[in-house]
Amino acid sequence: MTGFVAPQELHDLAFHYARGVDTRDADLLMQVFTTEGVLRGHGDNPIHFQGRKGMEQMCAQLVAAFPRTMHNVYNQTFEQSVDGTITGITYCIASHILPGDDWRVLDMALWYHNLYAREDGRWRFADRALEVLWMETRDVQKFTSAAMDADLKEFR
Repeated sequence: MTGFVAPQELHDLAFHYARGVDTRDADLLMQVFTTEGVLRGHGDNPIHFQGRKGMEQMCAQLVAAFPRTMHNVYNQTFEQSVDGTITGITYCIASHILPGDDWRVLDMALWYHNLYAREDGRWRFADRALEVLWMETRDVQKFTSAAMDADLKEFR
């Protein structure tokens, strides 16, 4: 495999994916995956979502499990093999607010192992394997106007 300069369209897939997950938008997710595209676990991670039905199922599970999420995309690397296949890794910290009255966040350090394919003239994810490197939980504070008054007075 050799390195190559990836088109912006490949980078943008990760950003649109993050937005689709955080807004629980299966239609947006289907724009970044091929028709039969797969989001699956890597290593001990057991998840497996494929195609439209899978993306809708994932969105429903997110709604049931977490009041809010935020996926922050960082490093992205891409490689192209001699046969033209493009693969890559995307780094991400995914924050998940856990259910309950006291807000706690579950942060997951992630690597997405990606296989890209062109479909309908656009680059898309054909396969995304989600590897969880570590997790951390901690207390967080819900934003309110009272918190603004108490902690952020200089922004008023």
